[in-house]
Amino acid sequence: MKFLNFKKIVLTLIIFTSFSAHAYWDKGHSAICQLAIDNLSEESKKEVNKIIGNDKKWCVWADTIKRERPQTRPWHYVNLPEGVSEYSHDHCPAKGCIVSALLQQIEIFKNKDASKRKRKEALKFIGHFIGDVHNPLHIGYLSDLGGNRLEVEIWNGDKTNMHRLWDGLIPNYALTKPLMFLDVEKASPMEIEMTHEERVIYWINENREILLSDAVGYVARQSYADQAYFQENVPIAYYRMSFAGSRLAYLIEELLGN
Repeated sequence: MKFLNFKKIVLTLIIFTSFSAHAYWDKGHSAICQLAIDNLSEESKKEVNKIIGNDKKWCVWADTIKRERPQTRPWHYVNLPEGVSEYSHDHCPAKGCIVSALLQQIEIFKNKDASKRKRKEALKFIGHFIGDVHNPLHIGYLSDLGGNRLEVEIWNGDKTNMHRLWDGLIPNYALTKPLMFLDVEKASPMEIEMTHEERVIYWINENREILLSDAVGYVARQSYADQAYFQENVPIAYYRMSFAGSRLAYLIEELLGN
């Protein structure tokens, strides 16, 4: 029932609210990390604040360094071939992908003997990458660069591409409603006993399933996003971001041992 009510809210937002088709997912990343921070134990909050300090943009930072550190560009996604629904290690190239990068940063952050600078960078990468791994278009096809080459026209006449649509415009509508914290142990109990590698791959496969669904329209090469498309997919983006923030909080608690 809540899902249906949210769809009605989305329709109202579409009619009365306007966002740029070229907006990026900065707001989404920030909201995900804030949801995680808000739901940490007091002990973990203090530890994270010591590491992050006053850096308000810590969850967006990984996008801002791509030019000066181009080797990090492939760390934000992983491409799976068409017709493939599950990740395997063969899909991660030698230059790295979001799976290898996230696991590497987890190892750095949980090492309390690592320098404060390295642990701070690792936490900033982790926060950002968990956002990316919950965005369906970061698990797309190589042939269209994760939807960047799939042009989409929106009902109001704006033109964008499928990746930008899911990187900014759809999340912006979703964020008109505060993200919801989910108890990971209840909402996704099967991942609790998983290793970090198993868990990250589980998230990748979960996200890939959403990408390949009829609702997203990626497989069908959908080139027009009408109001019904937004009404269907904004709630999906909302729950992806809510899961991302909730899983990030759980992971931070786990890595800090709290």
